[in-house]
Amino acid sequence: MTLGTVQLGMNYGIANTDGKPSEEKSFSILRTALEGGVNTLDTARAYGDSEQVIGRFLKTWEGERPNIVTKVPKMQGDSPRELEKFVTESVEKSMENLGVNKLSAVMLHGAKDPIIHGQACADAVKALIDHGYTDRVGVSVYNAEDIEGMLPYDIFSVTQVPMSIFDQRLIAGGSVAKLAERDYTVFVRSVFLQGLFFLDPNNMDDPILQTHAAPRIRILRQIAAGEGMSVAQLAIAFMRDCSGVSSLVLGADTPEQVKSNIDYFNTPKLSDFTMQVLRKEFEDVDIPAIMQVLSRPKK
Repeated sequence: MTLGTVQLGMNYGIANTDGKPSEEKSFSILRTALEGGVNTLDTARAYGDSEQVIGRFLKTWEGERPNIVTKVPKMQGDSPRELEKFVTESVEKSMENLGVNKLSAVMLHGAKDPIIHGQACADAVKALIDHGYTDRVGVSVYNAEDIEGMLPYDIFSVTQVPMSIFDQRLIAGGSVAKLAERDYTVFVRSVFLQGLFFLDPNNMDDPILQTHAAPRIRILRQIAAGEGMSVAQLAIAFMRDCSGVSSLVLGADTPEQVKSNIDYFNTPKLSDFTMQVLRKEFEDVDIPAIMQVLSRPKK
């Protein structure tokens, strides 16, 4: 389990009704995760002041330092030199925010950067390794096209992908298998679809969610109940047990959620039959339609 920290820097998640937590609460979330055995934090320059919050917390933390993964904003510049300068300065700012002199991994937040900039993109991130800022670089992607754009460059060895019980496109299309063949570290985000799984399917005002999400959530609840599990347990266990997955990036709005998520990782392995049922039942969820709603800015 990796602790996702976007919630610590900005108002995030369709099921989050409390908004960005206070710094005291953020520190409690981070402390609960690290004390519970979580050893990796996921952040980004684009996550509001998440990096700064983590940096201030680490000044108070006396335990073992966690691995930290951050992300560079969409690359800017025309020449290879400009791209390298942009990436290097972004990571230097991240390390300053976080109060560290080395990062576990750095990913590009611009999923199309390798496609747009080609070899210049790969050379720019290689400079981060040459400077000693990190040992691993990669790209945070959205779809199979983004993965195909990343694979030609051997410098990349880590990625973050969106997957869940509802969104199995990268598994069905063979992308996850390709990443496994190349020994990529694969972080999986959106395991709960930004909290969509926890909404009441009988109380959804948005017509898109009424059509494409509510019926599926009802089925998901039925399957979870049949397994004697909560929806969260089932969602975590399914992605945890998928071949090629290295770590699940799970955010939390409260320390209690962190504790629950850690506990859910001890859920027994799902049976092959249950895995097959989940793959079959949700193979045709209209994720693009659902994402129209989830990607709307929060008010």
